[in-house]
This record gives sequence, C-alpha cells and structure tokens, in this order.
Amino acid sequence: MNINVTDAAVKLLKFRAYSQYELKNKLLKEGYEEMVVNQALKYVTERGYLDDAALCDMLLAKYAEINKYSLREVFVKLQRRGLPAALINEKLAGWNGEFVEYQAALRLVAKRFPDGQREDRRKVARYLSSKGFKAGTVGKVLEHLRNMSP
Repeated sequence: MNINVTDAAVKLLKFRAYSQYELKNKLLKEGYEEMVVNQALKYVTERGYLDDAALCDMLLAKYAEINKYSLREVFVKLQRRGLPAALINEKLAGWNGEFVEYQAALRLVAKRFPDGQREDRRKVARYLSSKGFKAGTVGKVLEHLRNMSP
C-alpha cells in the first residue's frame, strides 16, 4: 500500500467528512492511481475514519436542524454527496421525515409570504411544490393556513 495516498486521505478527513465517492474522486484528481486509492479507502474505512452511514446520519441531523428542506431535496443533497440511494432510503425510513418536512414547509411559508400574502393559497401551493414538498404536506400547510385565517 502506498503510504503517501493513505496520508493524503487521512489528512483530507481531518478537516471535513467525506463520502467514499467524494474522497475517491478527490484522490484521483490529485493524480493517484485508482488501485492505490482503493487500497487507501479500504484502510481508512477499516479504521473508522470513513463511514458513509455516519456521514448520512450527521447530514440528516444537520438538515433537520436547518429545517428548510423537503424530503426530496434532502435525498438529492445526500445523493450529490455520493451516498448510495439504498443507504439514504434506509436512513430516511427511520427518520421522522413527515413531521420535519411539515415544519420546514410552515417555516418557508412564514418566511416567504407575509401575513397578508398567505391568502393566495395557489401561490403558496405552487411555491411549496417547486421546493419539492409532497402533495400531502402542501395540503396540510394549506389546511393550517385556512384554520389560521380569521
């Protein structure tokens, strides 16, 4: 195993959490050979420095805290980080996503539409749909707004 590529991988992981896909691409761009990169990835994975499942959990917690993304948007963000779709689906299944998505939709509507503008429910529905929110979530938000109206 090439020590230089392993050192480079560990050095990169000191500063930021990477998915296997991201780290592999980063090392390949630095000019290391694919076989050596794969050995380095195996090394850092075996030692727990690189863990896609832990990264997925961390990002889900971050997105839940930010509270402005639909489930679809979260899924796409995680895929962009190179996490496997099967892992993302598994983690999202155990996540209280419906409630988090509903809270995020309410937050976005409150931020985007001042009190007087929330009356145009079609505009609100279009906005939330364009952000990737499920039809059920959009319906719940519209129901909430209808109940809040005088």
